[in-house]
This record gives sequence, structure tokens and C-alpha cells, in this order.
Amino acid sequence: MNLGFTPEQEMLRDSVIRFASRECSEELFRKMDEEAYYPHELYSKLAELGFLGIPLPMEYGGSGLGCVSSVIFQEELSKRLLPLQMTFQVSILSAGMAILQLGTPAQKDRFLRPLAEGKINFAIAFTEPGAGSDAASISLAADPANDGYRLNGQKIFISAADISDYMIVSTRTDRKVPKRAGITAFIVDSKSPGLTIRKISKLGVKANAYCGVFFDDVCVPAENILNGLNQGWAVVTHSLELDRIGAAARWVGLAQEALDYAIDYARNRSQFGRKIGSFEWTRDLFAEMQTKVDAARLLTYRAACLMDERKPCRKEASMAKLFASELVVDLSRKMMQVLGGYSYAMEYHSQRYLRDCLFATIGAGTSQIQKLIIANEMRL
Repeated sequence: MNLGFTPEQEMLRDSVIRFASRECSEELFRKMDEEAYYPHELYSKLAELGFLGIPLPMEYGGSGLGCVSSVIFQEELSKRLLPLQMTFQVSILSAGMAILQLGTPAQKDRFLRPLAEGKINFAIAFTEPGAGSDAASISLAADPANDGYRLNGQKIFISAADISDYMIVSTRTDRKVPKRAGITAFIVDSKSPGLTIRKISKLGVKANAYCGVFFDDVCVPAENILNGLNQGWAVVTHSLELDRIGAAARWVGLAQEALDYAIDYARNRSQFGRKIGSFEWTRDLFAEMQTKVDAARLLTYRAACLMDERKPCRKEASMAKLFASELVVDLSRKMMQVLGGYSYAMEYHSQRYLRDCLFATIGAGTSQIQKLIIANEMRL
């Protein structure tokens, strides 16, 4: 594994930092949280600058830069524009890469270039009230009708479904075979008759909505099946490593931002006639947390390097996601301790960092699931 970045990757990092600093004012930073405002205009700018096409091939309007470059982009974007990183992860990495590698030529031609150009967004609709960690236990039914299928059922906790143009939806098409063998994935127009999307109020990252999605005789043409009839389990599991590496990059970025915010406060806050950053306990805490952030970063880039080298990285992706997600929650809580009473005030960002990261150990697979995967890969 190469621990250094190429000159092009360094330029990419600098470009993302400049973009976030220039475009995400303090006013916008607060507005996304306080008003659940999603900055559509900035997502369009990311497309104009070529960021959205980082992992997609040039033939579809992308750059073909690989997983490491995607991680660089996501880590830096997450520090100030976390809702946009989450859209990129779902729409480009999860949906886009699934269509690229599992879709028909017609599906690739129809969706990939508009994705890279930011003209359409995708959501991933796999989770159901009775199918979370047990992703194969879905019950949303897809029954043959005319030249396609009718979908009936419910999905829940679907990120950014409210701003999506399309969704990749997992369905049950055969109830007589083992659970994983009877799943079919469809590309569904989010504006289809009979499809209803309802936002769910949540604790953090409010600009990126959680949604319940309800299907009442939603008609989908057979040509929108992704990867073939009853072959949907491969779609459900296809982008898991990319998803977990992206989640790890997200939490590394947020952890670094929360740490830097507390360090800046400690350099300026005085108690007992001294800056609190000079106290031994504070210095010890900051040193420990920065070491752990760097460890999480290295785990994340190791997994990304393996992905780019087309080597197995199931264990490494889960290790990165597990460590980064557990770290960001612990770090954000401890940084609130540094700020003391100010950390609990909505005027200060510490409370927001904690609220934004509390689902880190749940989304993209819970910590318990990650440990199970790691143990299985260790052949235990």
C-alpha cells in the first residue's frame, strides 16, 4: 500500500478544501442544521467541477479516478458539507457503481452520464420495517402485471429519497425459494403513480432526510430490472465495501472537524489564568484523539487502496467503518467535555457534531454486523 498521494490527488484534496471553504459559509452551515436546508445548488456545482464523476468511467462523463480519490473527496467534503457527501455516497457510489457493473448497456447509457453531470439523483431503497441488518428478509412484493411488475409494500429510513429522481428498490419476486434467491432489484422512477415519500424527523444531519417510502400498485417496466429476475441479492450486496469505505471516510472527516473545532476553542479559552489547551489533561486528550483519527484514516485508505488494486477488502472495509464510526461518537462526546457548558448551547457546533454522528455506528451496517463480518473473515 502506498501511503503517499500522487500530485493529482493532492490537487484534488486542495480543490475540495477550497470549494467547501468558499461555498459553505457559517450561515449555510447553520441553515442546513436549523432549517433542514439541502443546498441543491452546491451539488450542481460539484458536478460542474467534475467531482461527482470521480469514480465513473470517462465514457460516461466521469474521471475514472478510483476509490482512493473518492475517499479523499468524501473526507474533505464531510467536514463542512456532510449532506452532499451522503448524496454522493448513495447516488454515485452505491447506485451508480451498481448500474455500471450490473446494469444493461441501455441502463448504463440512460443513467450514468446524467448521474455524473448531477442532473439526476438516486436513492437506495433496501431497508424495511422488518428487514434492517437482516437485509434478505424483505417483503415488498413485485408481482407480474402486463409488460412489467406491480410493487406493493413499504421501505423505511431511505436516505434522501425526497430529493431522488430514481431509486434502486429490492423486492420479493419468488416466495418459494430461500430468501436470498427470490429477490429482484428494480430501478423505480421516484415520481411513479402510487409511490409516496414521507420524511421522518431525526436527530442529526437534518438536511439529508430519512424517509418512509410506500408502494401502492407502483408499475415498473421489466426493462428496469437490474441484474436479472431473482438476481437482486447481488445488487443488495454489490456496493457494501464501497459503502463502508465511504462511511469511514465520512466519519474520519467529521471527527477531524470536531477535533479541530475543540482545539481552536482550547487555544482561546482561559481558566485559572491559563489557556485550557495548556493543561496536561487537555493536551493528553487531544494527542490521544488525533492519534486515533489518524489510525481511522489509515484503515480507511488501506481499504480504498485494496479496492483500487481489485483485491479482496471485505474485512478491511468493515474494520475501517467499525473503527471510524465508534471513534467519531466517542471523540465528539469528549470534545463537548472540553467546551464545557458552551458545548450544550446551540450557538456552538459541538452539540451538532455529536448529533450528526450518533447514527455512525448504525448506518452502512451496525458495529455488531461489522464485528461479525471481521470475525467470519478471520475464519472464527
